[in-house]
Amino acid sequence: MTSDAGRKTYWDLLETLRWICTRDEKLVAAMWDRSDDDRMAVTLPGMKVPLVIHSPPGPSGTNHGADLEATAPQGDGRTSIQGLDDVLIKVHSGRVRMTAIRCDGGNNEQISMPLAELNDLTFRLIPGHPVAPVGLWSRSRDILMWRSPQFLSVDVIGEWPARNTKTAPVSTAILRHLREIMSLGARLTKLEARQRCLAEVPKAYPGAFEKAWAELEPSCKRGRGKHGPRGH
Repeated sequence: MTSDAGRKTYWDLLETLRWICTRDEKLVAAMWDRSDDDRMAVTLPGMKVPLVIHSPPGPSGTNHGADLEATAPQGDGRTSIQGLDDVLIKVHSGRVRMTAIRCDGGNNEQISMPLAELNDLTFRLIPGHPVAPVGLWSRSRDILMWRSPQFLSVDVIGEWPARNTKTAPVSTAILRHLREIMSLGARLTKLEARQRCLAEVPKAYPGAFEKAWAELEPSCKRGRGKHGPRGH
């Protein structure tokens, strides 16, 4: 694992898939200086992704014809879209925060993805695509809507923890932090406490927070009445 200081704040989709497959930050970092096509060649064989990747439309707006076949290794070609589906599900649930660039000609800024749009979107990986080798396409309209999706790396690691992550030490640190910040004068909702702990406790991830929250004394949690419902 690389240090928190050496980790990029956001990972793109290929880096995220690489992490899910390997749980090794050094292998993720090794992709940083490679082209998109090279990074796809590294990532796809290790992931369960579609054998068929849609080719971009031709100049007249029609498809080039046959779809492009991904170069999955021989003998390991029984693939599915499980990896991509998992990422989209985590984003849709709000557990993994995603930004992207809207393909409307407005600007090139990364903005937070409106969750309401996700129902009609799907990831597509298109090697050599002139605009977005990695993008989000409309299922109903079959057009590119967003490009260059990025994901908060701390969220990705939290949802797909490193295999050697031990919950007990991290949850203990989170519980200690919760007791410090949940003072009588500044009680937080569960969501507010979760956001602070994930940002402020080293190596914090959602599973460890849930364990710590369950052990936190009820008197420390926001009560009912004028302060709103207690978070359970």
